[in-house]
Amino acid sequence: MNFDNLKSEWNEERADDVQIPDAIEKLQRAKHPLAQLKTTMKKELQMQVVSLALFIFFPFILQIETSLYLIYYLGFMLITIISVYYLLAFSKFYKKVDSFDLATKDQLLGIYFDLRLNMERYRSWAFLLTPFLMFTIGLFSYSHLLRAGQWDNFTGLPVVLLFVIGFASMIFMIAATNWWLKSYYGKYVDQLKAVIDSLKEDN
Repeated sequence: MNFDNLKSEWNEERADDVQIPDAIEKLQRAKHPLAQLKTTMKKELQMQVVSLALFIFFPFILQIETSLYLIYYLGFMLITIISVYYLLAFSKFYKKVDSFDLATKDQLLGIYFDLRLNMERYRSWAFLLTPFLMFTIGLFSYSHLLRAGQWDNFTGLPVVLLFVIGFASMIFMIAATNWWLKSYYGKYVDQLKAVIDSLKEDN
């Protein structure tokens, strides 16, 4: 009997026994950022639904001219269709995160890439909302200038200032969206990536 071979096989079995719990421990470690991600997404989903519902009442809140209601609600209808698509995709991803329970590395990798994809969807959605917000501000400004009898005198420098303010607002919205994604979702991307990289090292 070759004792050296037996010793070698025994050492290999011991090494395998160590690797399996180590991989499980690393997958368990992924549950912490995923639990936090789930909480953040739940709050985000609720906030987005409430915000979308508030847009219904904007013409009344902002006292927009009744003759402009049809124009506003046509724009709102378009934004609602886009938002429903985004919110359904967001909700589907939320359910996937919610069902994660000590899954495989491939499933964790899938969640990681889905998170990156949803962040890009979020960015696109926010950028699409920005022109609608500018459009709403335009209707609000027009309504109040018309009501005050100043629309005919609204020329020259005030018009330039309005366009500058509108452009600055769009830049701010883009910067705020990128900051929001990085601050609230970027950390989960980094944490999941660290767990996935540590699992790759074991292979």
